[in-house]
Amino acid sequence: MTAYDSLHVFPEIPSALRAVADNQSIEAYIFTNGTDDMAKASVETSPDLEPYAGVFNGLITVDGLKVFKPDRRVYDDLSSKVGKDGRVREIWVVTANPFDAIGAKAAGLESAWVDRAGKGWIDRLGDVIGGIQPTVVASGVDQAISEIVKRSS
Repeated sequence: MTAYDSLHVFPEIPSALRAVADNQSIEAYIFTNGTDDMAKASVETSPDLEPYAGVFNGLITVDGLKVFKPDRRVYDDLSSKVGKDGRVREIWVVTANPFDAIGAKAAGLESAWVDRAGKGWIDRLGDVIGGIQPTVVASGVDQAISEIVKRSS
C-alpha cells in the first residue's frame, strides 16, 4: 500500500488539473474506493499530485459506507456530500474503470470514461443493465475535462 504514496500520473494529468484550476465553474473532488487515510496520503505524498492538491474541493471515499463502487449507495453519497441531491446530472465522474463509468450513469450521474488503449467503448457491462454507456469516451483526462466544459456551458 505504500506504493500508492509515490504514484506517478499519466502525462496529461498536470495540464488537466491546471485546466480544472483555471475554470471556476468546476468543483473537483477525489472519489475513490480507497480509505480516507490511504487517499489523503496518496495525494499528499505523490510527487506528481501534491502540487495540485489545492485543486480538489475535497476527498470522498466509500470508507464510511462499507460498500464499493459501483454500488449505487456510493454515488448517492457522493451526490449528497457535494450538495447536488436532486441535481445528479450536474455531477461528472471521470474514470478509467468501466464499472465506475457505468455505475455513475446507472445512478443518474454523467460519466467520462478514459480510454487509454484507444479501442473505444467495448465493455458490455452496461448492456446487461439496459444499454448504459458513458456520456463521454475520451483519450485522456484532459480531453474528458474539455468535453465536460463544452457540455456544461
